[in-house]
Amino acid sequence: MVRRKADARSIDSSRTAHSDKSRTDVLVDRRKIQKAHILKEIRYFRKSVELLIPKLPFARIVKEIMTDLFPRSDVRRVQPLALEALQEAAEAYLVQFFEDCVLLSQHGKRVTLQIQDMILMRRLRGRDDIINK
Repeated sequence: MVRRKADARSIDSSRTAHSDKSRTDVLVDRRKIQKAHILKEIRYFRKSVELLIPKLPFARIVKEIMTDLFPRSDVRRVQPLALEALQEAAEAYLVQFFEDCVLLSQHGKRVTLQIQDMILMRRLRGRDDIINK
């Protein structure tokens, strides 16, 4: 093992080293920053009126469902206004469903949304709900 001589210090460097020791660093909890950022995002999305799901992937999935349900049909095109109305309805349903699931998780004194909350929500909505058909 080789020992090395410490670097020569000047008078200024010893003062800065001493002043660094007297300085206190403030530790910031990253979870608090992340939570504040998430809450800021939620406030932003509540105020916004634009659609949350991108239009092209939604159009692709709608066309795929159409070909699965009606394979012999020649309908391959959908009007943009019809797609927009369908996307608006789908997003409204999903948002309402997740809001109800979050209420169930809060009732269970939990912060995290779990799959059991979603299963219970589907059962509570009953057989008349569109997702249970």
